[in-house]
Amino acid sequence: MNRLNYLLVIFLILIIFLLLKSIFFGDYSYSKKNELLQENNNQNEINFNLEKHNEILEFEIKNAQSSDEHVENFAREKLNLSYPEEEFINFKKQEEDDDDKNY
Repeated sequence: MNRLNYLLVIFLILIIFLLLKSIFFGDYSYSKKNELLQENNNQNEINFNLEKHNEILEFEIKNAQSSDEHVENFAREKLNLSYPEEEFINFKKQEEDDDDKNY
C-alpha cells in the first residue's frame, strides 16, 4: 500500500508539472494571450481610425453628388480649373538663400 501511494503521488506531481508547463510555456500560455490582446487592441485602434476616415469620405461623396458648388470648388482647388472668361494666376514659391537676400 505504501508503494502505491508513492506511485500515485509521483504520478500526480508529473501531471501537475505537465499542466503548469502548458499553462506558462505552451501555445495557450498567458504570455501568448497577452500578445494577442495587445495585437487586438492595436487592430481595434486601426479600425476606428479607418471608420472615421470612411465617414469623412462618405460625407464628401454625398456632398459632391448633391451639390454643384462642391464640384466647382473641387475643380478649382484640386484641378486648377477655371471658367473661360476667368484668368488663372499661379504663384510660384521662391526659395531664398542667405546669399541672394536683397535688403
